[in-house]
Amino acid sequence: MPSVLGVLERRERVVLARAEELRAELERLQAAVAEAEEAARRAVIAREETVEALAEVADEAAVSGVPAAAVPDAAGVGSRVEVPLWREGLGIDVLPPECARIVSLVERDAGGGGEGVRARLMREDLGWPATDARE
Repeated sequence: MPSVLGVLERRERVVLARAEELRAELERLQAAVAEAEEAARRAVIAREETVEALAEVADEAAVSGVPAAAVPDAAGVGSRVEVPLWREGLGIDVLPPECARIVSLVERDAGGGGEGVRARLMREDLGWPATDARE
């Protein structure tokens, strides 16, 4: 029959080993959180820089007399379209044509296994011109 002290020492070793495993996991999670926070910080900076750059383009266009419709919106990319709020029974026929085509593309992808719609495929499907931006 094992001694009581031997059983307690074994329990202690098991608990200390578990504590060490949790410390290692905590370190890994803290590093992941720091990495995610840095990525979020970079995303905020990129968005702010983009808004500033688009505002400068809009200001330059205003000075040069270029129509406002030809200048991207400083708060977003491209033109804005009104899309109704979803409610039961609405079909894609209530969407603007390009939005309906995007929904159809995503539905086709989901029906074929759902591997995701790449930007290049969406651009080609919508007939948008290629840009120098990475896709």
